[in-house]
Amino acid sequence: MLTHDLVALANGVAAIACAVIAVVTWRRRALNQTFAVALTFVMVGGLWWSVALAVVVAAPSPTAVGIATLVTFPGPSVLVTAFMCLGLTLARPQWVPQRWMIVLLLVEPVLITVAGATNPWHLLVYRGPGAAQLTTPADWTYGPIFWLDSAYGYAVVVVGLVLVAWAWWRAAPAFRTQRLAVLVAALVPLVANAAFLAGGFHDAPDPTPIGFAVTGTIMWWAIFRRDLFTFSPVARALIVDQIGDAVIVISPGGRVLDVNPAATALVRDLDPHAPDQLVGASAAGLFGRYRPETPLGTNDIVVRTSTGRAEYHVQASPLIDRRHRDLGTVFVARDVTDVNAVMSRLAEAHSQLVQQVKTIDALRADLVELASRDHLTGLHNRRHLVERFADMLHQAQATGSTFAVALFDADNFKSINDDFGHLAGDAMLVALAGLIRDLAPADALVARWGGEEFFVALPGSDETSGLAFAEELRARCAQSTIVAATGTIRCTISGGVAAFPKAGTTVDELFHAADVALYAAKNAGRNTVRLPASTPR
Repeated sequence: MLTHDLVALANGVAAIACAVIAVVTWRRRALNQTFAVALTFVMVGGLWWSVALAVVVAAPSPTAVGIATLVTFPGPSVLVTAFMCLGLTLARPQWVPQRWMIVLLLVEPVLITVAGATNPWHLLVYRGPGAAQLTTPADWTYGPIFWLDSAYGYAVVVVGLVLVAWAWWRAAPAFRTQRLAVLVAALVPLVANAAFLAGGFHDAPDPTPIGFAVTGTIMWWAIFRRDLFTFSPVARALIVDQIGDAVIVISPGGRVLDVNPAATALVRDLDPHAPDQLVGASAAGLFGRYRPETPLGTNDIVVRTSTGRAEYHVQASPLIDRRHRDLGTVFVARDVTDVNAVMSRLAEAHSQLVQQVKTIDALRADLVELASRDHLTGLHNRRHLVERFADMLHQAQATGSTFAVALFDADNFKSINDDFGHLAGDAMLVALAGLIRDLAPADALVARWGGEEFFVALPGSDETSGLAFAEELRARCAQSTIVAATGTIRCTISGGVAAFPKAGTTVDELFHAADVALYAAKNAGRNTVRLPASTPR
């Protein structure tokens, strides 16, 4: 009785171990889905098998024992099939089963389950006294389907073991302990079951569940101590080996999980003495001096390679599963040396183009300025005067301020040209323009009206201040002389002054008022200044 209790306890422990590993594996399936699903079904198969054997040991009646014995078959069938898939995922990390393959692998579990359920009618799985009536299961013997299914199961397990062994043999040193753990975990229950079957079916307890308990312990150690999921070539499914960018996957603990060929070539170029096996090496030891300023995001670094200076754009992205657990970091480094060189040349060309545009704008402004100037005196010409004067008058109207204008004419200018020559006349006009420019306020508009006439607009001036300006200019001109090659020239001017709004409120009215005042000054004997319809001052 005590032995049966111990066997039942062993079965229960094995069932619990398989259940825990199945749950943990399923919850972490986002890390490596194909591997996790295969391992989950291995543990589910072991769970089913352990529970069924526990019922066989603890069942109170022979009929219950017989039923439990026949119900055992789905567990080992699913287990061996899933184990072969597990071996495939280890041997070929990027392998994903096709739908037709899944259907084909399910044929055997379905057939043996149906055969076990219908055994009382055909006795091909178990036979012997009481097999048809589900009584005295201790007297049952194995039927042909049992041996055929067992042979199939062992063949599938052997295939899985060969795949795991091959994966272990070809694995990098950092992965070999993981592969060995899976291999040992699979061998323990296999050896136990083989020994049990080789001894013949008798009343002794099946040691296979104890093997599953050991398997669960080993798998637990592999998952939590050796990072079976996180420290595995899970990133290989995310890396395209043919891309030119260097891709490096680093675990949260700072170890290199995976590298693509471009990254391997880059590491060898940067450090010819780097370890032969990069996977599993310390990331700080390989890339410490090139560590980005920020752990995540984008960074630009400059390195020295065998071909000289190289510039890399590095993108660091976190690997996070659906439960927001940190799986590591993926670094993608792109060589942007040529691109940056082209961009630098484009930036330089753009800078030159901007400078040329500025030069063109300055030249255009100079041309505009030249077009608005009188080429002889340097003062603004009549066209510019008409354009600016309208704006100045509009501003005075808007603000209600005063505004005065003065129109000047060189007296007897024709006689000066006749007596001293046209060059002397031009010199006199230039000197007169200089006197007006020096005396006019900074905000005044000074222009050559035409011939020997000059116009001055005085913003903010009224009739009195405008007249004072004109009188001061007349007096200075009368006191000035110009020495020409043909003699000394003394020139006087006459002027007319008009003020806004007294003399007019429009451009034409003010021009006309100033012109009338100028003619009044001419008629009064020249060398004088007049206001419209006013007396001499």
